[in-house]
Amino acid sequence: MTRKIKNPTEDSAYPVSLNTNAKRAFYDNFGKNEALALAIDSAILASRQDDWRGNVFKIRRVKNAIKVAIAPFKLAMSGESSGFGGEQPAPFSGKKAESVDSLAEQALELAKKQHDY
Repeated sequence: MTRKIKNPTEDSAYPVSLNTNAKRAFYDNFGKNEALALAIDSAILASRQDDWRGNVFKIRRVKNAIKVAIAPFKLAMSGESSGFGGEQPAPFSGKKAESVDSLAEQALELAKKQHDY
C-alpha cells in the first residue's frame, strides 16, 4: 500500500504514453481518448508562453491552439469530413452536445490547474 501511495501510476490502467498528470487529466475528462489527450497536451506545450496564466492574450493563444487540436476529433464524432485527408481521428465520447469552444474552455481550465505547464 505504501508503494502505491509513493507511485500511484505503478499499477494503473493508463496507456504508457500518458506519462504526466496533465495528460491523465485530459484522458479522464475527455472520454478516455488517448489521442485526444495527447493532442491537447501537444497544443498547450507548443503555444504556451512564460507566465501564460496571468495574461489574457497568452491564455487566448493557448485556448485557440486547444480548439485547433480538438476540432478534428469533434468532426469525427459528428461524422463530418475534416478535409485533412488520410485517417480520421477517433471521436471522443460523452460530450456530443458541446461545442468546440466549450470543450476548449474545459481543457483550458484543466490545464491552468496542472503543474506540468
